Amino acid sequence: MLDSKASSFVRERLQGVSLIDTPMDKRCRIAVVVPVHRELVHRVVNLLMSLARQRGLGEGMVEVLCVVNNGPDDGTKVWKAAQLANQLVLDLPLWRNRDGFGAHMRFPAEVLDACREVKESISVFAIDVPLLTSGTVGEACNRGLAEAAVRFDRVGRNGIVVFLGADCIVDDPDYLSKALNLFESRPKLVAASAGVRMVFDPDTRDEEKRVEIARDIENVLRRKRMVFLERFRQGEDVGLMAEDAFINIMARSADAAAWNGFPDWNRNEDSMFGYAAKRYAAEKGKEVKDVKDRLSIVAALRDSDRTAASLKSKLEDEKNKTSVTVEEYEALERLVGASKEGRELIDYLEEPAHILWENYPER
Repeated sequence: MLDSKASSFVRERLQGVSLIDTPMDKRCRIAVVVPVHRELVHRVVNLLMSLARQRGLGEGMVEVLCVVNNGPDDGTKVWKAAQLANQLVLDLPLWRNRDGFGAHMRFPAEVLDACREVKESISVFAIDVPLLTSGTVGEACNRGLAEAAVRFDRVGRNGIVVFLGADCIVDDPDYLSKALNLFESRPKLVAASAGVRMVFDPDTRDEEKRVEIARDIENVLRRKRMVFLERFRQGEDVGLMAEDAFINIMARSADAAAWNGFPDWNRNEDSMFGYAAKRYAAEKGKEVKDVKDRLSIVAALRDSDRTAASLKSKLEDEKNKTSVTVEEYEALERLVGASKEGRELIDYLEEPAHILWENYPER
């Protein structure tokens, strides 16, 4: 089922690497690809728990591929921290292709119980790639896509690949079954973009620090909202994320491989994936669909610095700026809200996900 372009993509991405020995279940319809880099154990386990508790899918219909990636070794403390964090994730006793020996000595009982539930409910595999060339999110997603495409091809299927961040939770228990129904009901559909809802969930449990982070995040969001409202007031292009922008992606495996998956970037790799999907669909007489109104997941709004698109750098920048006061923002909001279009923009900006992925590159 892999055409020449998809086969070329797979060969390039899998050259010289070891593949998962365990064959894909012939009943599998969905492969979830999760890039993992310097992520906390509890976030990875929570995501996998939410996938294990999905409803409406039979045994063997879903597998998860976690691409655990240290990034290139630059000898820094950050790289060493990533290596240690990733090794802890790899030591979790839930992988079908790792033994988890000695995990009972490293993890508390609640983590072990969660791992047991995951392992009993769903097939989860670790793809350990300690030294990816660039170490970017895009490259890690491509590694997972390439392996998923091969695994689906071996069972004669152009399966569905769902890409999720390691700090997400799939809180809708019917999310995957809805995704499967979407693709099965639309044979020409090659890719879809679902929604993301942001929930404040910083890594620290120190209450004073959490209050400080919440204040800094609100300052960043308020400043961004003011930029968009001022652009609107001046009659300029607001520059917000397009409604059809790709931020929570699912695609057919062979088709995504045929358009070369993602660029090897740490930022905007998902939107460029979407633009490539649309070009491919137009050429092949296929379709791409926005389903944010029907499918969404929860992502952590946190002070992370794991990628170039993470929020921590914005929070650091904010400390060097004069804060935008609530009074200033509300005064501008009243001016913009005088029109129906302005009120619609204000309502739209209340969702942080809409303004944290602004200024997408042009098609």
